[in-house]
Amino acid sequence: MNCSPLRLKNARNWFAAGVEVQQALETLTDGAFKVFMHICLNAERSTGVLPTTQVELARNLKKSHGTIRKYLGEMEKAGICRNSFNNSPVVRGSVQISPCYWPYEKGMAQPPPTDDSADRFVCEIRKMLDERACIRPAFSTADEVLARQWFNAAVPLERIRQAILLGCARKYVAWRNNPAVQGPISTLRYFTPIIEEIAQQKLDPDYWEFLRARIQRHEKLWIEKHQEELQPGANTNDDSESNETIVDEPIQLK
Repeated sequence: MNCSPLRLKNARNWFAAGVEVQQALETLTDGAFKVFMHICLNAERSTGVLPTTQVELARNLKKSHGTIRKYLGEMEKAGICRNSFNNSPVVRGSVQISPCYWPYEKGMAQPPPTDDSADRFVCEIRKMLDERACIRPAFSTADEVLARQWFNAAVPLERIRQAILLGCARKYVAWRNNPAVQGPISTLRYFTPIIEEIAQQKLDPDYWEFLRARIQRHEKLWIEKHQEELQPGANTNDDSESNETIVDEPIQLK
């Protein structure tokens, strides 16, 4: 019988889920294992480290930051990770998966050196993402792979900047209209269809200035609302209701 070899549907950015993941599955509770897998999928492959905050993990996994803290404690007690957080859930720290639960060796061969211009391109994209409050701060391996694909495809940085601006503006409008289901943008791939949308349009430069001005108010409200959720006794899940009903028009390219 002639059997064709199996091939990955997506050969980029896959995670080696082998015996280490099986050991974690047998050790952790269901909730803690979900946190473990989220960290594995987003951590730096060479180090097993994910820079993040407890609130960010809570939003991405739709849990309270107290629950996340409990699961991280369970993982650390089992020797599966090492946590570097202080008492504030909003302050940035990191989680590192222990070597015996991380399938990649630190001494593995490094990829060939990349062009400095590609590194600068990726760095510029990271800066753009950091400027927006509704984007998760962590920049995953998948995000870097996509950014380098854009560099190789000669996607202009200005178009990426416009896509991030437009995508965030739409996110803020959607959040104001329905805050119960709107969490932060968690991946660079969110902006891929918007880049393609912009490429098919010819817009006046004044439009982007208008959009920058419009986004400032929404961004301020986003920051204020999420700071409120960090106060003691506040509900940190994404199912809280807004005290006011605001209906904004969806932002379309014209």
